[in-house]
Amino acid sequence: MTSGIIVNLITNKKDLLFKEYNLSEIVNLSKTLKINCKIKQNIRINSFSSATLINSGKLLELKELINTNEIDLFVVNYPLSPSQQKNLERYLNIKVIDRTGLIIEIFADRALTSEGKLQVELANLSYRKSRLVRAWTHLERQRGGHSFIGGPGELQIELDRRLIQERINSLKKDLKKIIKRREYQRSNRKKSVNTSFALVGYTNSGKSTLFNKLTKKNEYVKDELFATLDTKISKIFLHSKRATIIDTVGFISKIPTQLIDAFKATLEEVSESDVLINVVDLNDINFRDKIRTTKKTLLSTGVSEEKIKNMITVFNKIDTFGNRVFKNSKSRVYLSALNGKGVDELRNILSNNY
Repeated sequence: MTSGIIVNLITNKKDLLFKEYNLSEIVNLSKTLKINCKIKQNIRINSFSSATLINSGKLLELKELINTNEIDLFVVNYPLSPSQQKNLERYLNIKVIDRTGLIIEIFADRALTSEGKLQVELANLSYRKSRLVRAWTHLERQRGGHSFIGGPGELQIELDRRLIQERINSLKKDLKKIIKRREYQRSNRKKSVNTSFALVGYTNSGKSTLFNKLTKKNEYVKDELFATLDTKISKIFLHSKRATIIDTVGFISKIPTQLIDAFKATLEEVSESDVLINVVDLNDINFRDKIRTTKKTLLSTGVSEEKIKNMITVFNKIDTFGNRVFKNSKSRVYLSALNGKGVDELRNILSNNY
């Protein structure tokens, strides 16, 4: 198992306010990849180093910790530029990964379907392309032309970038075909159903559990971040109405733009649905901030402000609140997707209002 040191950088007042939560989240993300988090730290950054992001004094402390504890991975809860990542790896002499890279690695580990794997590969290559560093000792220019005396050719790093770009272009073509196929499937579904609902929300809020309760299916569910990557679609019967419900990938704060771009085919199912259902973990002390993150992410994927304004908020996991009584409305529903309490009320609201 990889041993890691996990660092959360505090750069402003908001980071300071949520420092323990942000540290806990990056630790949980790391554990998702089975990283043994030997050391975890909040580090206050008053001034950035353009070369390594973290100043030299703090880096020296971190290097001593790494050597003493035999750590082989440095995880930073902050975006690193390619040069900063390279310089940190040279100085610390271990692998360095930032938040974006970590999330992409998790997606790569979670993707099961061919579509999901294509989308993750596109995001991964887009991220890696800018991070090719001169890791070779043979960086002489490749000989150009067919004769012995050729032109200057191209550097090995340039060759690799070109090969990556060719693969990116190929993946984009494949994903365009998937987008067209999904458009055709949506068009057919709309002929036989009244309304389509999309479950959205922060990762690990219980969307897939609610999907199973509403559809009586048994899709994969686990208490972990990004347990669901691949879109699941099912018909549900709301009394006399037939509808479609969609479960898709969960959101997270500072989600990499590469993933948003790559998962266009998946996220279009959300933007093309009639009604959004935002599933929120009521036990989370930061659930309001996560609601804001969800709305911000939806906007960035092209969902209209009007649709976001009119979405239903489902506060999940009320089973942990004992016999406390919650008041439901058309736009706010309290339930437990785990034991089913309140799910029938959600069905009635969906049936009577949409």
